[in-house]
Amino acid sequence: MKVKIEKILDYAAVIIAIFIGIFVVINLPVEPILKGKQEPVTIAMTEKGLPEDYIGKPADDDIPRIEDAETWEDLWQTRYVTIEPIGIVSTGYGSRHPWVDAYTRAGRRGGTRRRPDVRLTAFDVLDEYGEYYLLQLPDESYILAQLSTSDARKIKAGKEITLPVGRKAPVSMQILPYIEDLCEEYDVDTSGVFYCIDDAWNEGHSFVILLVRIGIIAITVIVMSVILITLIEKFLKKKEPEEVQ
Repeated sequence: MKVKIEKILDYAAVIIAIFIGIFVVINLPVEPILKGKQEPVTIAMTEKGLPEDYIGKPADDDIPRIEDAETWEDLWQTRYVTIEPIGIVSTGYGSRHPWVDAYTRAGRRGGTRRRPDVRLTAFDVLDEYGEYYLLQLPDESYILAQLSTSDARKIKAGKEITLPVGRKAPVSMQILPYIEDLCEEYDVDTSGVFYCIDDAWNEGHSFVILLVRIGIIAITVIVMSVILITLIEKFLKKKEPEEVQ
């Protein structure tokens, strides 16, 4: 009986360790750590090159700031802008990142399985989906935005930040049914989304990021399993003298 209880507790310890590993990898800002410090983008720099060369890069002081919903609604999609938000609301739903393959292997039997275009971001452990947020502008109005999870956490924590260079991009038609009620509640225009994710960098580093995330989960699971199982063994050994008495 004692051996059976010990095995059950060991399995429980491993499961808890897996959940801790997932929690750590979700909340650890892997991309900013790998990117390091980058040169801020100026207006002069944006006059040459392609949009993907600058979207998602740090914004210099001369990049125009969007401060109200009216300016946002009149904005051309070709303009490079940034935002200094004062708040953020999660919708809980995200669309698949452009660099993430629409298909994945189905398993041992082979074949492929299509990834959904939209999913709940709470279950997006590997950060394959870009969540749609309602970003609060300085005039307290809200707009749709897609930004990195690390920047979203900073805003939620009340930090004052300048978002990376972004522009007005089309809203995914697939995601609208999931977020339109929330958008209506906050009087948010759904004709465009402020997009400031560095697709080019993420596409080039997606495999490295995946390996780092898997490595973090694996190390966390091993370390936490050892710690929890050791604590369980010590607890059970303390119980043994009481049972003998």
